[in-house]
Amino acid sequence: MARYLLRIANKDGYSPSDVERVASTIRKILGSRESASHFRVATDALEFNMFARDEEELDDRQRRLTQSLFKIASVKLLDTPPKVIDKEEALAEGVHLFNEERFWECHEVLEQAWNVSKGVERDAIQSIILTAAAFVHYQKGEEEICLSILKRARAKMSLARTYETIDFEGLERNIDGILNSERILLFKLRMSRV
Repeated sequence: MARYLLRIANKDGYSPSDVERVASTIRKILGSRESASHFRVATDALEFNMFARDEEELDDRQRRLTQSLFKIASVKLLDTPPKVIDKEEALAEGVHLFNEERFWECHEVLEQAWNVSKGVERDAIQSIILTAAAFVHYQKGEEEICLSILKRARAKMSLARTYETIDFEGLERNIDGILNSERILLFKLRMSRV
């Protein structure tokens, strides 16, 4: 059974609090509870893992979704190793994915940069990975888990102030705002101008 990451347009304005309703609707369309899992709701897209035995079943499931007026934005096979990219490319791609609210993919890409980093740079990258992981939980409707992980991300950030690739002042400001208000607001990451 192959596993795919599907992103479909969030044309109905669903929010993370609607994740169970989204999951139920999509599973009903696909005809099975086991056909899809790990649902996440972003501003512009609904994201989930979909399973298919072969290309024919994949095509059938995509057809069912489009006939139900869902517009498929992307389909990505997940059961293959990620394309190896260098640290700078991983950071740039991670920021791009973060800013598109593709937090799960951001987390995966940034791990490549984190794995080859050391010291302050490693802590800096880990703080972004934790922030992305927190927002994955937010997209799943799990606000308490999101806030808990953001606290861990913020703790890592204090060590990373001297890392110059990412605008950590802006990142800290946004996370502090969320933690102080306990109200989750998504934001964009910026690369530093160094």
